[in-house]
Amino acid sequence: MLSIDDYRGQDATGLAALVRKGEVSAAELLDAALAEIDRLNPALNAVVARNDAAARQAAESVDTDAPFAGVPFLAKDINVDVAGFRTTHACRFFADAPEAAEDSALVRRWRAAGLVIPGRTNTPEFATDYGCEPELFGPTANPWDLTRTPGGSSGGAAAAVASGMVPMAHASDSGGSIRVPAACCGLFGFKPSGGVIASGSAMGPLVGGINVDHVVTRTVRDSAGMLAATAAPEAGQPMPWRPLPDDLVASLTDAPKGLRVGVVLTSPAGHEPDQATREAVAEARKLLESLGHRTEEFHWPEDVDPFDCSLPFWASELTAVIDARAAALGRPPEEGELGPLIHWSIDQARRLSSVDMVQARMRMTAIRRKIAGAMAGLDLLLLPALTEPPLETGLLTDLVNDDIDAWAERSFRFAPYTEVFNVTGQPAMSVPLYQRDGLPLAVQMVGHVGADALMLRLARQLEEAAPWADRRPPEPA
Repeated sequence: MLSIDDYRGQDATGLAALVRKGEVSAAELLDAALAEIDRLNPALNAVVARNDAAARQAAESVDTDAPFAGVPFLAKDINVDVAGFRTTHACRFFADAPEAAEDSALVRRWRAAGLVIPGRTNTPEFATDYGCEPELFGPTANPWDLTRTPGGSSGGAAAAVASGMVPMAHASDSGGSIRVPAACCGLFGFKPSGGVIASGSAMGPLVGGINVDHVVTRTVRDSAGMLAATAAPEAGQPMPWRPLPDDLVASLTDAPKGLRVGVVLTSPAGHEPDQATREAVAEARKLLESLGHRTEEFHWPEDVDPFDCSLPFWASELTAVIDARAAALGRPPEEGELGPLIHWSIDQARRLSSVDMVQARMRMTAIRRKIAGAMAGLDLLLLPALTEPPLETGLLTDLVNDDIDAWAERSFRFAPYTEVFNVTGQPAMSVPLYQRDGLPLAVQMVGHVGADALMLRLARQLEEAAPWADRRPPEPA
């Protein structure tokens, strides 16, 4: 009989091993996950849709030889369709959208890996914020401090994993939406290189190709295992596919040696972190040096601030999705069905010309080339994940309802270190090495495009040197 403590004490890889050995069943794992969701979700509001019956049916027929056999898993409510669930994008205009009849390509890979999907997680409307407070579902709370945000846009996923509802969950990242919530919630958040994982969206690679779908996890091996299970070319995919080692998970034990690490505290736009974050980066630098790696100061090339670089792509794509919904309903959105940031985004998209799109792509290309050149003598970068602790719930929502420009300034002051690596397509990871005043404190590390396996090996080396997976937030009152 699987106890809740046994369930919570294992990562996804460990739970799947128990299923393969016949020590527990997929149905028992699902029962444990549903019990934890029932217990914790009222305080956190991380899970916004459930389909217990479909999950139970899937658990009965799971392939026990699959890498994540029987592991409960939650899908973010955006980017992918999951059969039997609506995809609402956390938007009231899609609240009664029809349930998907079939899975997206990425979801089919999750199921082939043995995952059982009982629900979907909260996200800001159309994943456009570094908080997680959509009007449709309400705010998600950070398990470490219920008055603070879990980060965005994969806030529901991060809250669910950090609290122990599931060992890992789907997350997506167009400007930091894996790494920011991971940093806020004390999780490992790996953004793979661009083009490694395809969602199967009808739009093709999302947000002009800079979006990446992956997971948030407690352990490095879970993230590596999911990458191995989901990285594959998709028919008709124009993005390059970067093959990974066949033994990606096994290779984690091969600790890298003598890496050249550039260290930088400022963001490309000149933002500075708070003192605790400065100290965390300094401690991480010493840790890397103690492991035999060499560090040096890194300086950004001129004019690589990505602010608004991706705006033409995400604004146009969400507008196209809303237009398609309006056509299906035979009416435009009514008053109150779209939030202020979405109205603003649609207005921006309708003003764009084809020349604007080309210029945005040229800007991205210039940034990629400059940063690749600046890193030519380095293996990776070490820098902050955020400038400060998780923000108080409501702060960003109040701003976006009042002044879009003020919201944008405050958002990017909170998380100015992530979006640039979506633009460049580099693998980047939020590593939860530290805590301050009872809250997680992460650093970010970034490698060259295609160096995903090396980054994961380094993450595993750090995880062994300074373990974090057993840290748990307090039980919600």
